[in-house]
Amino acid sequence: MASTAASPSPFQRIPFRYGWVAAVVILLLLIVLTGLYILVREPPVVTTTVDTGAIELPTDVLQLARQLEALNRSLAEEVAARESDPTRLACPAGGTNQPGPRTDAAPLGPANPQELPAERVRTVGVVPPPPLSLKARGSVRQPPEAELLELLERATALVVTKSSTATGFFISQDLLITNRHAIENAPDGMIAVASRSLANLHQVQIVGKSPGGPVGSADFALVKLITGRAPGVLTITPIYTKLLNVVAAGYPGLTLKNDAGFQRLISGDTDAAPDLNVTKGAVQSVQQLSNGVTAIVHTASILQGNSGGPLTDNCGRVVGINTFIAVDQEQSGRISYAQPSENLLRFIGEFGVPLRPDERACLN
Repeated sequence: MASTAASPSPFQRIPFRYGWVAAVVILLLLIVLTGLYILVREPPVVTTTVDTGAIELPTDVLQLARQLEALNRSLAEEVAARESDPTRLACPAGGTNQPGPRTDAAPLGPANPQELPAERVRTVGVVPPPPLSLKARGSVRQPPEAELLELLERATALVVTKSSTATGFFISQDLLITNRHAIENAPDGMIAVASRSLANLHQVQIVGKSPGGPVGSADFALVKLITGRAPGVLTITPIYTKLLNVVAAGYPGLTLKNDAGFQRLISGDTDAAPDLNVTKGAVQSVQQLSNGVTAIVHTASILQGNSGGPLTDNCGRVVGINTFIAVDQEQSGRISYAQPSENLLRFIGEFGVPLRPDERACLN
């Protein structure tokens, strides 16, 4: 009697190893389809515009206020003697980064507006600049990189208040430019500057500032050293264009947190100063903002704390003052903005400062 075998199941005809391969292929196909969806979908864009200065310091390390009070007491006699012998408070020419007696440091108390003519302590507006002229009057060769770095080190300074830091640069032996938003909320008007070239913490006094406004509006402040002299100054040029190589110098707060010189400074050592940060980039565009003000868009990296710092060409001439950044959080994008030298020159001119711009082209 013949036996009849049962018909095999379709699943029984497929070896187990082939079923495993099919499962893996299906899984990979799902992963590929998911990836394609992520790539082709339209991502939401979240744009945040922030200024780059006046970074707030951690309260647990912020001891500058106590240090300033102690410095006032220790230098009371020096202040009293300033009128009779002003050379006692003069900063040595060129400065030094070696610790020494603080006989050239000013008392860092509240600024006294009476020390400057009252008519110069005022708020000044800046009008939008005319179209940029690219006609250079002659040319100048860029210096070696070491000379450019030395110039920036001597002319750029950390701007310090009791609650924040920013950057500034000297345009004369006693005048420094920074952003208005970096110093306008300084408690008691107490503002100081420091750098390795200055050698000591020096008090400054506000001479004038542009009016307040939204991000992108005129944002300048002119301050004056109460004592001492700037170890270096930067010239200003109105000559710049797209693809111009630029250098940004400043003291971003992110680097200050790990800088031993800055930690010593806020702990009371007025001979200490942080290291200057410099980054390279190029001008992307000269953009007209929605408020009618012109801005230089560039690729040199700037962060909070860079506000008020110089944006220079490779010849060391200021083409703009770094002021704010635009951040696209979704795409991790960042754009750096500087206010152009034409507006800065107009602002400085409101105070009768005899400053002649350098209208030569910078050649490699």
